[in-house]
Amino acid sequence: MLQEQQMELFSKAIRSIYIPGFRFLPTKNNRARWRLENETRESVRALIRSNSKRGENSSSLLSLLMSSYRNQDDKEERLEEEEIINECKTFYFAGKETAANALSWALLLLALNPEWQDKARDEVVGICGTDMLPAAEHLSDLKIVSMIVNETLRLYSPAVMLMREAIKDFKLGELDVPAGTQLYLALSAVHRDTDIWGEDANKFKPSRFKEPRKHLASFIPFGLGPRICVGQNLAMAEMKIVLAMIIRQYSLAVSSTYVHAPLLFITLQPQYGIQIRLTRIMK
Repeated sequence: MLQEQQMELFSKAIRSIYIPGFRFLPTKNNRARWRLENETRESVRALIRSNSKRGENSSSLLSLLMSSYRNQDDKEERLEEEEIINECKTFYFAGKETAANALSWALLLLALNPEWQDKARDEVVGICGTDMLPAAEHLSDLKIVSMIVNETLRLYSPAVMLMREAIKDFKLGELDVPAGTQLYLALSAVHRDTDIWGEDANKFKPSRFKEPRKHLASFIPFGLGPRICVGQNLAMAEMKIVLAMIIRQYSLAVSSTYVHAPLLFITLQPQYGIQIRLTRIMK
């Protein structure tokens, strides 16, 4: 909740005129940012200390971050408390905000396309039955669910921009790019390119992911290359499991109150939320 408030203030800051040194002045927004940052760090710090008193638990992510490890020189090291806090903040934001928004769009698209909803439900029931929770060994078998997740990420990728900076002079096609140049690639321009995806590029069509893509860079919701998102596998597993559990138990329909208004607010999210009617499926 604290980080969501910080997002609001961050969004205001990046849309304002940049004045060097202004962020150090005790303005109303700056004081709010400092307060939220301190509260967030203290909240995680209290969690770390509470976890220390309970003893190590290898099944806890926090315990794993706090435990020692061997570096490349085979020496034992531990993360400092401030480093652990930074990692936890990243997990709270990158591990929740992006996946939650992607799942919201997936539920909307399934509510708008009941035929794919039925296909996915039949697949989940066929693999997991009506009451068994999806497990790691089931993920590779959920082909239709995977296609639905990928098609959602193509149409409504949480990260809308891929940014890179040239570390040396290079040539891109016929273009000379000097070192220090910042390159911005709009994912929606690539993901909805009719030359790549066909004339129906703007339509929800999960079956387009049945076959391998001809060009590796035609679908890059997690980025590409050595700086690809480290949470890609976790996010995909999380989205497939959650989606499978929901569509097995509920049929989805879009509420008449829904207004389609995608908003770029650090990640791509529905400006007015997504109103969906869920009807319990009788076993």
